[in-house]
Amino acid sequence: MDSVRLVSFFAAAATVVACSATGERAPEQSSITSAERVITADNCLGGQDMDAADVDVSACPALPELPDDAPLGSAMVSLGAWEIGTTGDGDTYKYGSLGVTDGGGRVLEFDGGSAVVNDENLRCWAKGYYRLRKILQNPPSEYVALRDAGFQVRFFQFQTDLRNGNTGYKRISSYMNHLVKWVTVISVTGDCQQPTLRAFREYATRELTRRSLAIVDGGTVSLDAGTPAVDASVDAGTP
Repeated sequence: MDSVRLVSFFAAAATVVACSATGERAPEQSSITSAERVITADNCLGGQDMDAADVDVSACPALPELPDDAPLGSAMVSLGAWEIGTTGDGDTYKYGSLGVTDGGGRVLEFDGGSAVVNDENLRCWAKGYYRLRKILQNPPSEYVALRDAGFQVRFFQFQTDLRNGNTGYKRISSYMNHLVKWVTVISVTGDCQQPTLRAFREYATRELTRRSLAIVDGGTVSLDAGTPAVDASVDAGTP
């Protein structure tokens, strides 16, 4: 038997052994390659660490005109709108949709006007947005308890661009009793800082404590008979 026929013989024999050992046909290699798998807003970060300082969004879709609602268990949660603390033109607390110019650029369109957003703005918003979508697939129990108690039930994609001015927002924050400002920060050198899973858990824990709420037996209970504190901070132009 020549060498070519000998190799074919042993290959065929190996297949027979594999089949007989399990009683089933040996599985064929999938014809779907990783490049052919459908990439979505909810899987584009793959197995990336949500506590890492940075994430890679190169596989993610372009940002939608408005943030899409995200699944949170069996419910859907609103991720609000795109909001920038100070635009390049000096306008403060503007929020709205991301339109597309004839040249393919993106602009923040808001009530009464619009502002061009640069690549760093888009990239940083995207890192915060897609990270939040992934975190909400397995959210911290502290946030679930806060939301179940009727607080901070939706989000806004807030961005502080320190090159345009300091807004006072550098971490996840609350607006009154219903909204989470999911804050991304662009440093004066153009670096993007994003909320992490750990930071989100710490934020929710602070909010529970501030409202005298605690998680007991998987539920949220009040630790006193008083009315939960209301965040008195008001940002002009913010819903």
